[in-house]
Amino acid sequence: MKRTSSLTVVVCGLIAVHLEAFSTTLSLALRSDVHQVDTKCRFANRDEEIAPSSSTLSRRGFIGSCAVITGAAVCNVVSTSPASALDNTQQSQSISNQQTTTPITQSTETSATALQESISGFFSGTAVSAVKTLVKYPLDTATVRLQMPDTKYTLQNLPMLFDGSLSGIAAPLLSNIPAGAIFFAVKDAIKSSLKQSDLGLPTWMLTSLAVAAALPPYWLIRNPSEVIKTRLQVGSDGYYEGMSTIDAFKLALSQGSGGSDTNSTTVDGVRELYQGYPENILYGFPADIIKFVAYDYLSGGRKNLSPADGAMYGAVSTAFAQWLTTPLDVLRNRIMADIEKGDEVDDLSYVERLTKIAREEGVDELFAGTSPRIAKAMLSGALQFAAYEETKQKIGAFFASR
Repeated sequence: MKRTSSLTVVVCGLIAVHLEAFSTTLSLALRSDVHQVDTKCRFANRDEEIAPSSSTLSRRGFIGSCAVITGAAVCNVVSTSPASALDNTQQSQSISNQQTTTPITQSTETSATALQESISGFFSGTAVSAVKTLVKYPLDTATVRLQMPDTKYTLQNLPMLFDGSLSGIAAPLLSNIPAGAIFFAVKDAIKSSLKQSDLGLPTWMLTSLAVAAALPPYWLIRNPSEVIKTRLQVGSDGYYEGMSTIDAFKLALSQGSGGSDTNSTTVDGVRELYQGYPENILYGFPADIIKFVAYDYLSGGRKNLSPADGAMYGAVSTAFAQWLTTPLDVLRNRIMADIEKGDEVDDLSYVERLTKIAREEGVDELFAGTSPRIAKAMLSGALQFAAYEETKQKIGAFFASR
């Protein structure tokens, strides 16, 4: 009971941070690493630009904040690369020949470990993304269809619900693999680097900062294909079953430019492919934080878990995180499906949009598609963490043998 209460407190705290001060928390936390971020990235004077209130946060300001956070995180990793560590070692030797070799050895080992974590995370993310996309896609299609307003799909008519459920799989398959590789590479490198620093941060904070740094580049790669996937899944205006991925991208670009020329590639057309980018990050932050923190909690922070243990803990933690963040998933899918648009809606804040759905359609609509979503979460969570643990151990064994 005590362990469950502790987990609940952590989860509730993370959701509060997400909704009220997402940008402020990350900016201040990343600035605390004064040895790396403050001297190399020079973001210390930009706090006021990164922390607008959650109710007035614009899309441009939000994306700018994400870019700053990502830049700080990347600079932190780069600054602890083996080359940087070697330069620091040489400088120390030139200052005093009386220094012992112990600090030099520790510095080199720390940098190598962070680099190895990044490499193993890259390959683990590649394997995880490929498996998850192929296996869970039909359930993902069912979830999105049930979340649309006035949907014709129901759980009572499963053949209709899953008909054409693989439509649009090519785009996410091609983008999710590199996006997943980048996500785990950044997350594992940042977490390893912070863990080896002198900050003394708790494990849940290390995980939160690492995930927050990895999300902006992850969605930067994945967002266009997610927009196309969602519109093909629900059959948005102009999209139809069997439509090729290339034609779907051309149509999205044309819709963004406001013209009928399907070859248009204007800035507005490209912006159309990033519909829901802020909402995807605002959804992904609590969802991934809760998932990875719960996984660390259930596994006791142990490394080299068996694939079976990884699958069990992963299924439980992912299902819990996905259930808790279902309202955020409903909103982001509607925006990407080109349903939540118009001057009246665009003027609403993130929380006001959620409130509008609950007020006009009922609170139940915020949890639409929960059943296939939980089933998808348990399946993808088991596959993700089983493949992740197995691949990490293989890559780790490779480095150990060299």
